Amino acid sequence: MKIERIEDLDNLKYENFRFQIIENELIIKNIVENFEIKFSLSEKKRIKITESIEKFTGLKLSFSMLEGREIISYIESKGFNKSIWSLAGKAMCDYNMVEEGDRIAVGVSGGKDSLTLLNVLVRVKMITRVNFEIIPIHIHPKQKSIATNEIEDYCKSLGLELIVEETNLEDILFGKNKMKNPCFMCGRMRRGILYRMMKEKNINKLALGHHKDDIIETFLLNTFYQGNLGVMKPKYMSKEHGVEVIRPMAYIEESTIIKYAQKIKLPILKSECKYETSKDSKRLEVKEMIEELSKKSENIRSVILNSIKPLLAD
Repeated sequence: MKIERIEDLDNLKYENFRFQIIENELIIKNIVENFEIKFSLSEKKRIKITESIEKFTGLKLSFSMLEGREIISYIESKGFNKSIWSLAGKAMCDYNMVEEGDRIAVGVSGGKDSLTLLNVLVRVKMITRVNFEIIPIHIHPKQKSIATNEIEDYCKSLGLELIVEETNLEDILFGKNKMKNPCFMCGRMRRGILYRMMKEKNINKLALGHHKDDIIETFLLNTFYQGNLGVMKPKYMSKEHGVEVIRPMAYIEESTIIKYAQKIKLPILKSECKYETSKDSKRLEVKEMIEELSKKSENIRSVILNSIKPLLAD
């Protein structure tokens, strides 16, 4: 349930609970078990109050617009300082990813990676003195049944406006000349659409949600199946399109992003792509191999990444 203010809950009825606001208190009564809970209303504690309401009643609340420090409080959560924020800051510093005056497009698919990336950039914008713009863009196939309302609302709550670009990718990829494995072409075409939109809107950088596991897997895929040392660089210049591509989550592991997304309840769009879990996927094969290796050596991802760092420089 979305609300603008805590006061919107006055006289609300939800299952066995009745909400009432008297003076500066929110009173929640359980009419079945005959007890009540009281909260002292405070603009500085709006998020904590909604979290407590969900804990006691099961009613999930979110604000249509977060304010100032609320955004930071929500984004940062607890327990991710070393595993997300410090690592994202280090990657951005190591590769000088964000500069004064940048206009940065964020490819928002609606998955855990792109939404976490959005939070990373919003946090950096709010806690540093670097003045830059964040422009979230979602490429949406017309044929998909999934609505984009939730991620549009999510961006709005962070003070951002999501640009939704509808495409006919489904017809091209899965039409008469259906491809056996269209993943590469799908990614390439989506990137092409983003580049075109960036040129139209005078945007100079593109931020993508690739993480540490993506970089490692790509390197191993190229080594095993292409016979080359191709890598997914944290930052590079696309000379063809005249824009820089940055990957602020280059040092962050996928398992951490999964935990973060679950903890703060990111509004993840359910993927309808059957190729993501295809048994024929070479990437999935490599992912499973790394997971097996990590059972014997839990730092295997860091070892691999450190070994290929000379290849990652732009």
